[in-house]
Amino acid sequence: MRSKFRKRFDQLGLQLEASYRTHVYRKKARLRLKRMKGGRALGSLYEEVVLPFWAPYSYKPNKMWYQIFWDRTGEPDPRYIPDDLWFSTIVPYFSNPQFRRFGEDKCMHEVWFPDVLRPRTITKNVAGVFYDAQRSPISEEEALALCLKEPKLFIKPSIDSGEGRLIHFVPQKEISKERLLEIFHGMGANFIVQEEVTQHPTLAKLNASSLNTIRVVSFFFKNKVHILSSILRIGAKGSKVDNIGAGGYACVIQPNGQLQPKGVNRKAQWVSKTNEGIAFADVEIPSYEKILDVVRREHQKLAHFKLIGWDFSVTPEGDPLFIEFNVCPGPNQITCGPTFGDLTQEVLEEIFVKKTLALSQN
Repeated sequence: MRSKFRKRFDQLGLQLEASYRTHVYRKKARLRLKRMKGGRALGSLYEEVVLPFWAPYSYKPNKMWYQIFWDRTGEPDPRYIPDDLWFSTIVPYFSNPQFRRFGEDKCMHEVWFPDVLRPRTITKNVAGVFYDAQRSPISEEEALALCLKEPKLFIKPSIDSGEGRLIHFVPQKEISKERLLEIFHGMGANFIVQEEVTQHPTLAKLNASSLNTIRVVSFFFKNKVHILSSILRIGAKGSKVDNIGAGGYACVIQPNGQLQPKGVNRKAQWVSKTNEGIAFADVEIPSYEKILDVVRREHQKLAHFKLIGWDFSVTPEGDPLFIEFNVCPGPNQITCGPTFGDLTQEVLEEIFVKKTLALSQN
């Protein structure tokens, strides 16, 4: 009886989260359309192309999504996945939300990925308990002592830290016991302290103030890891974070590692250069194939999460450097086109008709 009650309680929580996400992403879409001055004019294409494609799944997507998605190339492709469907239905179906917070915990990275190069950990806090880099429990005083030896510190929540929330960059001149205690107590629990990463010169020249990261979205489907999309996220001039919402850029990484000639900014404008005057078309991501190899190898270990967004940097020596992963990634469709590409109908058949993964959510 208790297990049935618990299951129903979890289901209600997931339904509430799905409803909230639907509201949020529809609101974001309307704001984007306003910035785009209405987006792509569809004419009769919505009725002739979109609705027939989705009819077998008894789903009617909102027209506004295609006004947004088709604006990039003008190609009337019905395979684009509406953001509200993506976050409310598709992501929870393929990436079990019951495991999300524990699975994404950055303090567990050395457990999940012991053979992957990561930023050096100085100390971390898990549920109020401090640990050293060898996962031995230590006191707060001992954690402070470890931090005071460092020239720079990077402190972030180990859970729910998306879009640069609550991240602290602490330069040497600000490292003091008082300042660290202020940060520690302000964060409360569940955070990690790492060295500040030095990135490859190719990435640094795009914007020196931010860690510019490679975001790869992978899909573990029918026992094979598919690379769905790859983008480079570049920070705005003077910004420490690399997301578009803070004024940065996103640019597609092509299969050969070259950036596409144009990236998109916060205003939904397609531009060919960064604030530093670097042309996207002139940039090749170092060690790109090595990054994809790591993603393919590591994703196979995480069957609860069949959709993952991986963030990587590259060291000055050219080695892939794993930063974090997200089991509720954005679909990257504005930059990269339909998320599932040629897999789209097979995926929709699974979600709306077969539902063979339903038992795995129990």
